[in-house]
Amino acid sequence: MEDGGKIDYLAKTPIFSGLSRAELDELAPLVIKRCLKKDTVVFHEHDPASAFYLVRSGKVKVYKLSRDGREQILTILGEGQIFGDVPVFDGGPYPATAATMEDSEIYLIRRDDFHELMRRHPEISIKVIQVLGQRLRQSMELVRDLSFKQVPHRLAGLLLRLARDEGHTSGEDILVDLSMSRQEIAEVVGTSRETVTRELKKMEKAGLIGIDRRLITIRDQERLKAWAR
Repeated sequence: MEDGGKIDYLAKTPIFSGLSRAELDELAPLVIKRCLKKDTVVFHEHDPASAFYLVRSGKVKVYKLSRDGREQILTILGEGQIFGDVPVFDGGPYPATAATMEDSEIYLIRRDDFHELMRRHPEISIKVIQVLGQRLRQSMELVRDLSFKQVPHRLAGLLLRLARDEGHTSGEDILVDLSMSRQEIAEVVGTSRETVTRELKKMEKAGLIGIDRRLITIRDQERLKAWAR
């Protein structure tokens, strides 16, 4: 039953979706489940990389710490997404820290087991490279935004990404039930919590969004896109 649930999940993930049932049967025993409470560190930056991970449920943030202890969130991951995968290829330590943002269930595959799996199924390597390419593109976009865009534009861009990835339509509006606190939003866009609160209120006053605690309603997506440029 346990492996059956793993197989159903793995078959839906981008990295393993192309495998046959027989190949998934081979993979499932290598997958180890971990149930983690909110704010649990999965691994620290510079830890030796012993495994890579998939989010089964919940949310995980990957971030780096500045010298004064401030977080810069690099990405937030949900169901089906992988993390800790870079060291699988380069043999180095984890390049950032990963921690749960809510109670989460994650799967891990040990590095040596994954190497053997890729030797038997080279198509998995291609899919991992595709994921790494997407991650590199996102990192380059983050560097560009932090370097050249002001906070309101970065915040608008984040809301648009959340609307695309997590939003639900309601008539002409898009509803986003935020899983992030204002502080976590600030850590993504590289500013303070107070600035995020102030800029959200400006967007609400301008008619771009509506705010009801954690529920954000995108009321004018086209104007928000213009705001994000």
